[in-house]
Amino acid sequence: MRKLFLINILLLILVNVLIKPFFIFGIDLTVQNRTESGAYGLYFALLNWAYLFQIISDFGLQNFNARHVSSASHLLEKYFPSLLVIKIFLSFVYFFVAMAAAYGIGNYHIEALWLLAVLLANQIMVQMTLFLRTNISGLGHYKIDSLLSALDKLLMLFFCGFALWWHDRTSTGVFPIIWFVLAQSLALLMTMFVVYGVLRSKSQIPLRPKLLTNLKTGWPVILVLFKKSLPFAVVILLMSAYTRLDAIILERILPDGDYHTDIFAGSYRLLDALNMFGYLFASLLLPMFSRQLAEGSDVRPLTLLSFRLIWAGSITACVSIYFHRQDIIALMFNGKADIVYRSDVCGVLIWSFVAICVTYIFSTLLTAGAKMRSMNQIFLAGLCLDLILDFTLIPTQKAIGAAHAALCTQVFVALGMVFLCFKYYKLQFTLAGFARIVCFSLVITLIAWYFIRLEEAAWHIQFVATLLSGLVLAFITGLIDLRPVLELLKKNQA
Repeated sequence: MRKLFLINILLLILVNVLIKPFFIFGIDLTVQNRTESGAYGLYFALLNWAYLFQIISDFGLQNFNARHVSSASHLLEKYFPSLLVIKIFLSFVYFFVAMAAAYGIGNYHIEALWLLAVLLANQIMVQMTLFLRTNISGLGHYKIDSLLSALDKLLMLFFCGFALWWHDRTSTGVFPIIWFVLAQSLALLMTMFVVYGVLRSKSQIPLRPKLLTNLKTGWPVILVLFKKSLPFAVVILLMSAYTRLDAIILERILPDGDYHTDIFAGSYRLLDALNMFGYLFASLLLPMFSRQLAEGSDVRPLTLLSFRLIWAGSITACVSIYFHRQDIIALMFNGKADIVYRSDVCGVLIWSFVAICVTYIFSTLLTAGAKMRSMNQIFLAGLCLDLILDFTLIPTQKAIGAAHAALCTQVFVALGMVFLCFKYYKLQFTLAGFARIVCFSLVITLIAWYFIRLEEAAWHIQFVATLLSGLVLAFITGLIDLRPVLELLKKNQA
């Protein structure tokens, strides 16, 4: 299983590195720089509002389905129609509840509500696509799922890029944010239908499931599945809350909240781009962990392998960005007068990535083992901590306060997930293994510090040199070991 994981995580990273960063920094960043002041901040706050309520649309079905299809793939054709009914029903509920809540709190003008409506529709398509993909990965088609993981961003590159080009050609004004959102809608719709077509080709599900028939005849099954997915739903709710509330509170409680949310969103873009790698690990590990636990296999080797890989990558990325944060922010927002403010926010927020990566690995193992109650206790405590810190720090420190709140919360949750995994699965770090992790972290920090003192070298050369040094150092310290992959390749050639 470790060999299979290494091969597929390399494929996942390759596919997503080739596509997603181009969208985040080529399209998304361009849109932020071309919209009117505060427009992107409002968009980002509304997007986080949509994320906050997505638990209603998902209700834990994604994690529940990935876990159960992996351990009992022969039940896919039996339960898929009923789960699809639940998914569609919850999507409608999600849309109306999120819209009603936004309207109820007031203060949103009609254009903002229309923008929110499209964003909610987009989130429904995202969640439906992820649900369909859990069936593909659950059936063991990891490579196909890896390729599909970047399809939406590839299509967004085309449609959003076309929208930017067309606007430049036909108008001299600011770029309308609604164009950006609608271009995403078209890309997500096409992706959803492609993924559904792939799933049909790999299973026996019908082309057009009889939803009303399944709703009437399969109601007892639907209720059972609904109850079983409830603990997974609570996990998603709490994780979404403590992750997404920072931007919402920032936009709501400050008089100039749109501006400060725009600042926060700029740094969050970097964090979001990095989070792509953590999510890829989790999406690949969940069906693998579920299958191992169902077979009674030892999950510790795969857990520690994935942790070493993601630790090496996350520390290297964060150290590199931290020491060059002002240069990176200046490159992203050329001409802005508040580069120092933006880079200060980035310098705090970027370290959340390490904690988020640790959470991805260990919470995925706990999810596969259905340790939902203990996880939810940690997540609930994290949510309370985040709220306290947000309302304490944001009024005085603005976006920097939101960044500090996010970092402290993510570290707290990550430590909680590690503690639970050590408790339930008897994980152990050897003294040599712990020493490698500490040594790697200290040495890569010293290397980055040394490079920035070389004034004759351009910052981007120093940045790349730090990244490459981290890769080499990971091999030297043994955090990255490709011997299992090479052994598997030799076997395939024999």
